[in-house]
Amino acid sequence: DFMSKVRNAKEIYKEQPFYTYISTKEIYDTESDENTLVQGIIDLYYIDENNDCILVDYKTDYVQNETELIEKYKVQLEIYKKALEDALKTKIKECYIYSIYLNKEIKIF
Repeated sequence: DFMSKVRNAKEIYKEQPFYTYISTKEIYDTESDENTLVQGIIDLYYIDENNDCILVDYKTDYVQNETELIEKYKVQLEIYKKALEDALKTKIKECYIYSIYLNKEIKIF
């Protein structure tokens, strides 16, 4: 089902580099208002048949269940979401981790 959604997408973007500034207190447990430069590579995002933007991050971690991945990577995906929304000037409708090891997509939001 997941791959059919990607195959049916209007537009597909893979391995897109990004950078954004994020308040330090959004990332760490601190009161600092300093901004931190965050950079990375978004594995995949696509525009679906309804013109909604969907964000996907692939993970190869060996885990027992999806909860481990969510706990470990939720903040990272929130940063990716913010960076992509800022760059595209649009809202991200859904965000997923695709676990290679579990062979499934895990909806984050």
